[in-house]
Amino acid sequence: MTSFNIYYHRKNYTMNHAIIDNGDKMKNTEIFYFDVDGTLLNNTDHTVSNNTVKSLNMLKDKGYKVALCTGRNYDGIVEANVLDLIEWDGFVLANGSLVLDRNKKIIFESQMEHDLIKRIDDAIVGPLILEGAETFCTKKPNQRLEEAIKHFGLEDSIVIKPHTDEIVYNMICYSFEEITGDLLTEINEKCLLMKDQLGNMEMIPANSGKHYGTKVLNKHLNVERFTGFGDGENDVLFLKEATHSVAMGNGVQNVKDVSTYTTKNVSEDGIHHALLHFGIL
Repeated sequence: MTSFNIYYHRKNYTMNHAIIDNGDKMKNTEIFYFDVDGTLLNNTDHTVSNNTVKSLNMLKDKGYKVALCTGRNYDGIVEANVLDLIEWDGFVLANGSLVLDRNKKIIFESQMEHDLIKRIDDAIVGPLILEGAETFCTKKPNQRLEEAIKHFGLEDSIVIKPHTDEIVYNMICYSFEEITGDLLTEINEKCLLMKDQLGNMEMIPANSGKHYGTKVLNKHLNVERFTGFGDGENDVLFLKEATHSVAMGNGVQNVKDVSTYTTKNVSEDGIHHALLHFGIL
């Protein structure tokens, strides 16, 4: 065997061995977690493909647990038409600030401080989107929020009203650069910060996050090995801690860097492709 053939043989063996090893990890998964926007949901037409729905049902038929892991709150997953796709085994919502069991009962929640929300809203000209038991906007949408409304297909659902004492799990700021000084320092101490798909700043309580929410649900379900699918900055920590992780082809580079495997775009049935690739389906 020539030196080239030896090199090629070793390289090919290493690649195949890695695929087999990763396939075993995915097959040994006890629960699959799926992000919504950009993962289950196509950002162009805001629908879930037939192949994706088929894949979710096949996972359930094979005995795997399947859960949502999204920045959306409960109203958001209803609005996105993903709540009734299958019988979900749990819900990690509002970027991990709210965790529900399969019967939609709360098993964990972490709320934003009312006073902090008020001081942030008073300090900026732009609007806040507040997500809790309901979703609403504190001020008239500016250009960046209007772009987000169009991008996420929310044209008919934005309520504008001031915040009083409503429960808030997740907050999105559309003029974060206006926040400075001691308030910015306090936000960094009390909140986890991450950017949404359009670069707008999301804020959640520091003792939450998708990575924490999945731990809570895993403990509740008495499982340890999990696979995660995601595409955005808010998925990075949760995918880093997953037993096996899949980045969507349309995902940001940080997600691809921490994931075990990068699949095709959501518009190309990326979930279905990955599950076929690793022999799950």
